[in-house]
Amino acid sequence: MYRLLIVDDEPVIVNGLVQLFQENREFELDICKAYSAGEALEIAKKTKLDILVSDIRMPQKNGLQLVDDIIYYWPLCRIIFLTGYSEFDYVYEAMRKHVDNYILKTEGIEPIFQAVKTAIGKLEEENGRRLQQERAQMHFQIAEPYLKKELMASMLSGESITNLLSHAHYAEVEFLISLARPAFFLVGHVDRLEGYSSQILASVQRIFSNHLPSSIVSEQGIYDDRVLVWLLQPDEELLQKLQVHQDAEYPWHGMVVYMKGILELVQTQCEELLGACVSFGISGNLLNTWDTIHLQVEAALAGIQRRASLGHNMVIVDLEKSGNQEDTLVQNNVIEQEDYKTLVIEQIHRFVANNLSAEVSLTSIAAEVHFNPSYLSRYYKQMTGRNLLEYIQSTKLQVAIQLMGDKTLKLNEIAMRVGFDSHSYFTTFFKKKMGVSPQEYRNSK
Repeated sequence: MYRLLIVDDEPVIVNGLVQLFQENREFELDICKAYSAGEALEIAKKTKLDILVSDIRMPQKNGLQLVDDIIYYWPLCRIIFLTGYSEFDYVYEAMRKHVDNYILKTEGIEPIFQAVKTAIGKLEEENGRRLQQERAQMHFQIAEPYLKKELMASMLSGESITNLLSHAHYAEVEFLISLARPAFFLVGHVDRLEGYSSQILASVQRIFSNHLPSSIVSEQGIYDDRVLVWLLQPDEELLQKLQVHQDAEYPWHGMVVYMKGILELVQTQCEELLGACVSFGISGNLLNTWDTIHLQVEAALAGIQRRASLGHNMVIVDLEKSGNQEDTLVQNNVIEQEDYKTLVIEQIHRFVANNLSAEVSLTSIAAEVHFNPSYLSRYYKQMTGRNLLEYIQSTKLQVAIQLMGDKTLKLNEIAMRVGFDSHSYFTTFFKKKMGVSPQEYRNSK
């Protein structure tokens, strides 16, 4: 499933396009929306984007400026511009930035639909090229230098990385990670790894490397012959863009949510190409905690294996946030597999109920339960028999109807409480579900 972000400073245009795309059965898209370039940029920091449909003229930061930021995070994102103006300067600048399409709003919805279809075709073509390249590379094993492998293995077995790097034995090793700067590790575990394990692990490493941006340097190794480990270090520009350290309670949060977007791509491609379900564990900032990295890796791996024992595939465990009640129950073997499945569904429902006034999305729910967003959608349908997005909409409708019983609440207040920042969009949604407008429904009661 591809993710489409629609951006315009006019809510009626954004909400209208969202509704038209949702009603068009030719598309299977995870649709996000934003009413400004700043809001769009915040979304780009938290979730993978495949297609951007954006107004070109917006206050503060226009669409052309937004493209530079979007492409920084998601270089493969396809760009489609909408505008009410046919101006040469904008067209020239859009062409220079390799924008896929430039559409006048007066042309109607069909050219937009066609542009998105074309963008999806280009994404499919690029994915096919990458898959073909990976198939060609699967036949070759590119061995890492022996000393670097030995260094990583020694570190993961408990030896001090500080002491190892100062040892004359490793004096010639070019270790790309600086121990004096923020860094983190990633653990990758391939579920049910049987046969051709070394080739599969090497392929997962290459797929991950293909999706890792140049703003993050890495060192990689294999722990216990079957667990992938990466040491990763973002550059200063990326740390500033993600506003790392500005959240006192959870300073590494921006980095983690950005990595989850990358891991979603990696997990999907591993499943498609290798038929392998890969789960990941992400650490917090390793600065000043390097000498306990082997213990942290063990903790991340244990978290992944606990979930695997309960039938969960393609999980993404955030080590800094995984100490919640559910993890404690699983760790202590207090609940059985079926009970835990029920607990996960209840956790999803509780998150939706508690966040209705916000933008409830697959990405935000997946982060709450440590799942890959695509796997979450399949898992929920397998467990409940219904589509998760349908459940969210049904919950919004039920809560809206309950709130209408309170005559002191205005309809626009009710709309805000169930996640609609536009009253007209709420009216359209309600009428489509109930056959009457919110006001008509309230008057009938």
